[in-house]
Amino acid sequence: MQRWEISRGRHAVFALAMTVATLAALAPSSLAIVPPSDCGTLTVKAKRYNIKADQLRCATARSHAKRYLSSQIKPSGYRCRNFGAETKLKFRCSRSAKVFFAIRR
Repeated sequence: MQRWEISRGRHAVFALAMTVATLAALAPSSLAIVPPSDCGTLTVKAKRYNIKADQLRCATARSHAKRYLSSQIKPSGYRCRNFGAETKLKFRCSRSAKVFFAIRR
């Protein structure tokens, strides 16, 4: 056996080990699905709404929701969608993974 053949074998094993380690690190972790946080009830124009938030602090979600419900001004960077009277959902605003919405009470 030549010396370079042994060296090539070690490099192949090392490359394989590095590939496996990289794939394991990049693989999506199995995180549990968590329901949106209940941020409490908010009253705007004599109507009550239950505010919920996902990946967002409740204080931020409540202030954004109050502003959106009172004046239809959406927070910067968010896309908001209003829902009709046939659903309990009043609106939903999202920005990548950050979401907040209001449910009619």
